[in-house]
Amino acid sequence: MRYLVILVSLVLASCSSQKENKQEKSPKSSAVAEQVNPIIKSIQEAHKLDAFMQEKIISFDIKLIFGGNERLNARIYSTTNSSKVLVENSEDTRLLFDGNEIWIHPKDSLYDGARFDVLTWSYFFMAPFKLNDPGTHHTEPKKLPYQKNDSLMTTKLTFGENIGDAPDDWYVVYQNEESKVLEAMAYIVTFGGRDQAKAAQNPHAISYSDYIKVEGIPFAQQWKFWNWSEEEGLQDQLGEATISNIQFSGDASVFNKKKRAVKVAE
Repeated sequence: MRYLVILVSLVLASCSSQKENKQEKSPKSSAVAEQVNPIIKSIQEAHKLDAFMQEKIISFDIKLIFGGNERLNARIYSTTNSSKVLVENSEDTRLLFDGNEIWIHPKDSLYDGARFDVLTWSYFFMAPFKLNDPGTHHTEPKKLPYQKNDSLMTTKLTFGENIGDAPDDWYVVYQNEESKVLEAMAYIVTFGGRDQAKAAQNPHAISYSDYIKVEGIPFAQQWKFWNWSEEEGLQDQLGEATISNIQFSGDASVFNKKKRAVKVAE
């Protein structure tokens, strides 16, 4: 459960930044630019960012396991600019982020992790397309240990002042050497006023694998969560998620709020 709390903090911080940037509705606003860090530029090219942003809505099934127990089994819908997200879980609970607020239906299905579920998993799914959002800064590429004896090219992402709720957060982005897709991201959490130096003592990572192409765009079908250090890379697996049935659509009615849905408190 400690690891889920860490992930909650990470994603709430990230999604606050996402809210600030959701006004970018033109695909051109997220297009790969010449001045982008070369690692970020090539990851976005490998993931066909421009083609992705031409689509309107993407959906996928997710089955998440932590500590050997099923944490979530759901279908998730998101606009490609992340302005709206819907999570329909296997217990018929419907969570909706409408761009400003989060709603749950039916009202008696409210649970402690509701806000977490509607914001978290779509963010990790969309990560390859979010690496050059406004306010991000990138270091010069360098090789770092990844797993066992492997090293991969990386770049570190930091954030400008007042970007989201946790501008002191950072990510270390790993790129697959052959395919150039996103291989993994390490991160710390400073959300809630946590000291950056203290947060850096307990970094974690998510890795992406088993890629398939949908409409020519690559998506990872397997995620794994790890402890991480800059000196040794990924260590000690904490959890995993299986992604399947990835589809594009343009039917925005899926995000219509149900009658008698109730607001989820922040």
